[in-house]
Amino acid sequence: MDTGQIREQPMQPMRRALIDAAQLEILEHGYHGTSLRGVARRAGVDPSLVRHYFGSKDKLLVQAAQVRVDPVEFAQEALRGAPSSVGRRIVRLMLDFWEDPGSPKSMVRMVSTLSSPEIADLTRESFVKPFFGTIAASVSPDRPELRAALAASQMMALGFARYVLVEPTLSGTEHQDLVRIVGRSLQQCLTGALPASAEDEAA
Repeated sequence: MDTGQIREQPMQPMRRALIDAAQLEILEHGYHGTSLRGVARRAGVDPSLVRHYFGSKDKLLVQAAQVRVDPVEFAQEALRGAPSSVGRRIVRLMLDFWEDPGSPKSMVRMVSTLSSPEIADLTRESFVKPFFGTIAASVSPDRPELRAALAASQMMALGFARYVLVEPTLSGTEHQDLVRIVGRSLQQCLTGALPASAEDEAA
């Protein structure tokens, strides 16, 4: 899938302009640092117009953090190929998605999950669980829910460290190295043998 070709449903031009402005404000000032006045100033409109279209700051920011990507379709892209290399394909797809210059929305949502329980829930239920769950259901030999959660936690940790915390070593690491190293870890989570439980060891 070419993430640059993902398109949203048509939206009123003013709503689109306000959402675009809100996204840039979140990226520059953080979730709590974004104000209706700041959004209005960036969009070149009166603050009352922001309230007219969205009602409140929280409603606007939730809209700004929406990423309209079908997670199941995205997962199917990762599944195209040998199961033994699905971990590397996940890392490559996610890095391309996060770094897509055509839309900052994936970064907006990632930043916002740190400050908004509502957006954290939205991210988990609308993307993380269906994306990794679809993959695990297809390739994992057992315990697909656990394996999906383990893979998701590692991928989300990489995203936060590289793009939100901007950890210098990870931020400066080339894609191919991250695909190779993190992909191996994800592969183990999804298809490798899990450590035996205490009950199994005692048997």
